[in-house]
Amino acid sequence: MSARACLAVDSACDLPTAFLQEHAIKILPINLKIGSGIYRDTRDPAHTIKLYKSKQLEEDFSAESEPASQQEISSFIESELASDYDEVLALTISSQRSGVYKNIRESAFVERRRLKEVRQKQGNTVPFKIRVVDSAALFTGQGVLAFEVIRLMKEGKLSHSEIVKHIESLKSKTRALLVPNSLYFLKNRARAKGDNSVSWLSYKLGNMMDIKPIVQGYKGITEPIAKVRGYDEGIKFLFKRAEDAIDKGLAIPVVVMSYAGDPRQIENLEIYQQFVARVKKKGITPLLSIMSTTGAINVGPGSFSLAYADD
Repeated sequence: MSARACLAVDSACDLPTAFLQEHAIKILPINLKIGSGIYRDTRDPAHTIKLYKSKQLEEDFSAESEPASQQEISSFIESELASDYDEVLALTISSQRSGVYKNIRESAFVERRRLKEVRQKQGNTVPFKIRVVDSAALFTGQGVLAFEVIRLMKEGKLSHSEIVKHIESLKSKTRALLVPNSLYFLKNRARAKGDNSVSWLSYKLGNMMDIKPIVQGYKGITEPIAKVRGYDEGIKFLFKRAEDAIDKGLAIPVVVMSYAGDPRQIENLEIYQQFVARVKKKGITPLLSIMSTTGAINVGPGSFSLAYADD
C-alpha cells in the first residue's frame, strides 16, 4: 500500500488508545442515546470512564447505539479521509448487528464524484479509493483483524486489494468470547440487536445461581457456547480457551481483550498477569483496552471480552 494509506474502524472496535494513535487509525463514530442525552462514541477513554462512573450505563437508564447517518459519514470521509489519504481500508463491525457497513459503503459510492472534485481543487489528481470490509465480528474480534491490517501495512509487501483479500480469508477464523457481569443487558439490550444468548429462563436461573454464559461471536453468529458458575470462572474460561488456541497455533499473532470499565481492574488480577506472561513467551502480542461505550451499552458494564484468530 502507498504511504498515503490508512485504516479506519468504527468506534465499536476494541483496541488500546496507544495502539490507535501510534498507527494513526481513524475512528468512524457511532451515535449513542443514553437517557435524554445523545453522544458520539469516538473511543475517547476519558469520556468512556466518566460514563461508567456516572452509572448512566446501568440497568435503570435507557440506552442504545445506532450507526452514524449517511450524511455524517459523508462529512467524515471528506474531512478526515479523502483530504489526507489516497487509499482507505474501512473495517466495520458485523453488518448483521449494525448498519455501519451499509452506511459507509453507500456514502462512499454517493460521494465519489464530489470527492474527486474536492481533491482536484486541493491539487490532488490521484483517484481516492476506499474499500469497506465487513469484519463479521464484534468488539475484540474486530480488533484482531485491525491488528493484522496494520501489521501488513507496516510490512508493505501487499497491495490494498491483496490486504483486503487476506483479511476476508481470516474472518472465518476469528473468535470473540465474552463473559457478562450482568445478564440483564444480553437479555434486553443485546436482544434488540439480534442476540439471543440469554432466554427468560436462563436469565432467571442465572441470577439465582450466579451462572454466567460464555458468549461466542464467530462467522457473524453470536451464541452461548458454555456456562460457568461465577464471573471469575468466566474469565478463567476465556484465558484457558485462548491458551489452548495458542498451543495449536494462531493465524494472527495477537490476543485482543477489553473490559467494560477501568482496564486497571483486569490488569491487577493475578490470573491476567500470568496469562500475559505466558502469551508473550510464545511470541503473541496481548492487547487490553477499555471496551467501547457502544459495546458496554449492549453487553453491560463489567463485561470482559477476548478474541483471537485460530489456525
